Amino acid sequence: MTAASAPRADVALVLEGTWPYAIGGVSTWVDGLVRGLPGVRFGVAHLYAGDAPGPARLAVPENVVWRRDLGLPDDLAAVDPGALAAAMPEAGLVHALSTGFAGLVGAEARRQRGVPLVVTEHGVYWHEIDRGAPELETGLRVLGADVSGGNPCASRAGWVARFQDYARAAYAAADVVTTVTEANRALQSVVGFDDAIVIPNGVRRPLGEGPLGADELARLDPSARLAADFRVGFVGRVTPLKDVHAVVRAVARLPAPGARLHLIGPTDDPEYAQSCRALAERLGVADRVHLTGVQPVGLWLRHLDAVALASRSEAEPLALLEAMAAGVPVVAPDVGGVRALVAGGGGPPAGVVLDAAPDLAPPLADALGRLAASPPLRARLGGAGRQRAASRSVEAVARQYGALYQRLGVAAPAAPARSG
Repeated sequence: MTAASAPRADVALVLEGTWPYAIGGVSTWVDGLVRGLPGVRFGVAHLYAGDAPGPARLAVPENVVWRRDLGLPDDLAAVDPGALAAAMPEAGLVHALSTGFAGLVGAEARRQRGVPLVVTEHGVYWHEIDRGAPELETGLRVLGADVSGGNPCASRAGWVARFQDYARAAYAAADVVTTVTEANRALQSVVGFDDAIVIPNGVRRPLGEGPLGADELARLDPSARLAADFRVGFVGRVTPLKDVHAVVRAVARLPAPGARLHLIGPTDDPEYAQSCRALAERLGVADRVHLTGVQPVGLWLRHLDAVALASRSEAEPLALLEAMAAGVPVVAPDVGGVRALVAGGGGPPAGVVLDAAPDLAPPLADALGRLAASPPLRARLGGAGRQRAASRSVEAVARQYGALYQRLGVAAPAAPARSG
């Protein structure tokens, strides 16, 4: 199907390395949006670096009327947002899910076609690079060798400046900019933008409660069936930006002899995943640290005693929100919108928010040690998490975006509100 022959979409989503090919927070968000607005015809322009994406990891619903995978060239200086935008079939509105290359392509599509542009910012790219991210959602490495072609890349400072310029261009072109947390607005103001609308993340309700049955355990990594006094889960991509090493070192310090760490999520940075295994071996805890790969997170959350993050940068982590909805206490550093999510607003906290520190392993170990020693504390924090998450739903987020699309001229009937 050529661009000219594809059905006209109501909304064209411009994505980078995420839905439906990758598992992660942005993919989960997109999936909720598309399924929450079944009356909207979506197109998906998926930008990627390196090899073409493989099979979809998430099912594509019928209201996605076209998809285009658009590769970035090996020579980064030759990226042509105009040509990429021209390759997209028609749509009544463009919605870019970052201010990186997706934002540039969205801005160009708006210029070429005169349709409205919405930009939604989850992680702030230039800030993530500044904090140590080695790659973008596309898989494009911004330090060292570029995986899309082996070209040497610019310095970290150069990439920060470049993506700040990209952000300014996307903000200037957008009719509406949204973001998932108030903390991102402070970062946006660094580059001179102060008009974003905050629409916080939503979460799906857990599908089950209580201990896992034998058939459910059989669906998980074999490490789930090993004896443990205290199970800690890291949920997310195993990448340097998440500082998984700090989580491994924290669990190695726990006094509980039966503590286990399950690293649950994609290991698409094989070198970093191997470095986590090597670190566990050096610390003598290789038998207690398990990289599970992609797994049914909902089942794991019924099996874990705590969820821990040590990220250098976050927006509003869906991993924490999902844990809270499942009643699992969380421990995470004060980055992005973490403090507001976990402990803000005057209600009881859903976990422990760690002050910023060069090395998060000691305070993370201390917080996890307190949780390991006190089931009543875990129950109290888990109950507070359920209360905090109760007002968040994927359906409500979709309805807000449906209303935004309507305001910009796109008919956007939403799915019925969930009852009960």
